[in-house]
Amino acid sequence: MRPLLWVPLLAISLGIHANDTLRIGQQVLTAGDPVAHVIDLLGTPVYKEPLQNQYGAYVGERWQYKRDSGRVVTITIVGGRVANIEESQTY
Repeated sequence: MRPLLWVPLLAISLGIHANDTLRIGQQVLTAGDPVAHVIDLLGTPVYKEPLQNQYGAYVGERWQYKRDSGRVVTITIVGGRVANIEESQTY
C-alpha cells in the first residue's frame, strides 16, 4: 500500500474507536458483560435504539452515553450482554 494512502486511513481511525473494553474510573466494562454491569457502571443511557436483522426481527439494542470528556460511548447489546463498545469524539 502506498504511504500517502495511510494518512487518510489513520485520520479516519482516530475519529471513532471500537474496542472490547472501556475503563470507567477503576472499573472495566468488557464485551460479554451482562447488561446489569453496564447499568451499574454507566447508569441509564441517554439514547436507546433497537437493532433489527434484515427481516425486521429484533436482535438487540444500541445504547448511547455522553461522557464528561465530551466523548460518546455506544454499547451494542445482544442477548442481554455487551457485544460491542465504540467510543467517538463529539464535534
